Amino acid sequence: MRSGTQALVAAAALSAALAAISIDAAAQTALAGKVTSAEEGAMEGVLVSAKKAGSTVTITVVSDRDGRYSFASGKLEPGRYAIRIRAVGYDLEGPGAAEVAAGKAAALDLKLKKTTDLAAQLSNGEWMASVPGTDQQKGLLLNCVGCHSLERVMRSQHDADAFTKTVLPRMQGYVNQSIPQHPQLRRAERLMEERGDQRVQVYRSTAEYLATINRGPAQKWSYELKTHPRPSGRATRVVYTEYDLPRETISPHDVISTKRASPGIRASASRTSAGSIRRRAR
Repeated sequence: MRSGTQALVAAAALSAALAAISIDAAAQTALAGKVTSAEEGAMEGVLVSAKKAGSTVTITVVSDRDGRYSFASGKLEPGRYAIRIRAVGYDLEGPGAAEVAAGKAAALDLKLKKTTDLAAQLSNGEWMASVPGTDQQKGLLLNCVGCHSLERVMRSQHDADAFTKTVLPRMQGYVNQSIPQHPQLRRAERLMEERGDQRVQVYRSTAEYLATINRGPAQKWSYELKTHPRPSGRATRVVYTEYDLPRETISPHDVISTKRASPGIRASASRTSAGSIRRRAR
């Protein structure tokens, strides 16, 4: 009898402790939900981003093996948030928005659907993996990414002649790291540049390669578009904090990054899109 009573007391104490942990966890969570799709069911490795209306900061977390994601209450203040996702090959079904209240965990399950424009989602690395060619030929594409994405090249319809006579000479006229929003003309020839017939030969070989990997007049690619795997396991246990830059045409090296950050946040910042920088916390 005595042992039975002790077992009941222990069970009650355990239940109370678990309930307290559950309540405490809920209080520490601002927003949580599950990411699914018809094709995969629960989806691991989906980047879920939240940006408060009027804010210049975006917080991003990653869904776990069960498709679940959560934002800690210390990361999201009360208010209305726009929600977006990144999972190459998928789009968010319906508008993404959530209302976060103080002291209460908001719930938002996210349903994804297959994208109709995979090319628009590919990173430069995925384009490099997708296009055919030798390492030497693909190395030519590294001259492009300092100024614009490879998608711009791959969607073009130029033939080899157009690349040789118009596009490449025009690109050569811009300084390194110009961007489409702020092109900067080169004021003089670079000392290490090819000259005369040698330059024409370089242009021609580059042009002939580009004309085989862009969409061209046929408006289609001759190769399969390849994507990198999404994060999994330990790689999903991360939080990204992204800060909008004051102007779209500046880069992280144009701003001062202070050290007033939470422990574990890396000191360096990297550009992720036009007008933003990102920090990562583990």
